[in-house]
Amino acid sequence: MTNRKTILCLTAVLLTGGCSGAKTSGPQVASVPGATTATVRPSASDSAADRQLPLGATQEQIDRAYAAYYACWTAHGVPSTKSGGEDGGPLLTYKLNQKKYQPAVDACADREPLNPPELDPQQNPDYWDQLRDEQRCVQAKGLPLQVVPGQQGLWVRPATDANYRKVRSDAAVQIQRDCEIQAYTKK
Repeated sequence: MTNRKTILCLTAVLLTGGCSGAKTSGPQVASVPGATTATVRPSASDSAADRQLPLGATQEQIDRAYAAYYACWTAHGVPSTKSGGEDGGPLLTYKLNQKKYQPAVDACADREPLNPPELDPQQNPDYWDQLRDEQRCVQAKGLPLQVVPGQQGLWVRPATDANYRKVRSDAAVQIQRDCEIQAYTKK
């Protein structure tokens, strides 16, 4: 079982060499398990509420939101790219030729999943304090995640293969989700 943090972490490792538990907007997911390439047309019912991810979203909710978003990319001409025998999806295609596929991505901007407002420092004035609370929670449970000054989310530190493996386990993913909900829920 994968989760949004794992997918984001893997993408961050591949693209930037870092790893954060932050849920940032933009094309962050390397590929979405179960994503389809079916044509999806925006409907009158599509709205920000339909694509707003809740705090502590389940992997199923995340996968569903990103499947619709990437299906829109595909409908606008971004094909899936295979890498190492695995389907990298339309995101990999986009990353390989951003200039060519940017119009398709722009056309789907109104379908991009929205991260929980609690995880956005622009919308949540308590974000940085709550992030430190989340860090204390995950570290108390043995996960090597910490705040990096100037960076949103929690980062694997030290950034070793063993630590990356540790935070990707199903148990660690559940700990991260539980600590996130605990830290960002208004008391």
